[in-house]
Amino acid sequence: MLMFPRKSSSMLAAAASVIALSLAAGCQAPQPAATAAPASVQLQPYTAPDQSASAGVPSGWQVTSGQQTVIAMTGPGGAALTLGNTIVAQNAAFQPGKKGANGADLSMPYTATLAQKFTMIIQQGAAVSGKPTPQVIITSSTPIQLPPAVGECARFVASVSGEQGSMKLLAVLCSLRLDSGGAYKNISLMAQAPVAVADQAAPTAQAVFQSYRIPATWLQKKLAPFNAPPAASSAADMKQANAIMQSTMAGEAAANNSANCFDLSVLRGTPTALLPRSCGGNAP
Repeated sequence: MLMFPRKSSSMLAAAASVIALSLAAGCQAPQPAATAAPASVQLQPYTAPDQSASAGVPSGWQVTSGQQTVIAMTGPGGAALTLGNTIVAQNAAFQPGKKGANGADLSMPYTATLAQKFTMIIQQGAAVSGKPTPQVIITSSTPIQLPPAVGECARFVASVSGEQGSMKLLAVLCSLRLDSGGAYKNISLMAQAPVAVADQAAPTAQAVFQSYRIPATWLQKKLAPFNAPPAASSAADMKQANAIMQSTMAGEAAANNSANCFDLSVLRGTPTALLPRSCGGNAP
């Protein structure tokens, strides 16, 4: 997988996590994740040692890492998936193979489309690994409902040709809001498999994605800005102190709603008509 796993200090400040993505056979556009895994796929429960995330592991698959809400596993025939990866971008021109400023994984224009960001992230992953630039062909892009205050998300179906040969890739990418330091988080779920086994791996990968969960407290941490907002100046009087307190409470309420909307829309695949109005849906 062309991923950028981050250590704890970055992940605690890292953006909204994880998205319910389904690995559909062939080049069919993925559908919103169902609440239950396909009955034919048996999963063994797995929880990351730090309790930050959980997912089901199919027979024949092996978890290779699990921490800071990121779970990665490999399966038969070269299939692999990564759940909840966070890629921090600095708002600047893309330069393959180069890190961004202030600890960012890469430089990438914030105004780029999600499809362009998806392609640049894959190319950056290859470049930092010393591999040739892969050819990325996006065959399907489907937006996911998410409040604009959180960011934007979409599901992608793509073919990637590179050093490993031709792979089929299905992913969800969420690009979060730009923070005060000029950085922004990109959260992904990705599954890939060689063309020869992609159709066979599809139902299994779909079941794993549907089983993925993040506790609310960890999800809020992932939704937090990479660069913390500037500290408020010390209160000179009670009025200023009250204003700071009210602002802090409003920020906490917004974070709670963002985490709830992300969980409903991205992780659980709730249809727009059933989402609450605070998440851009029609339900009370």
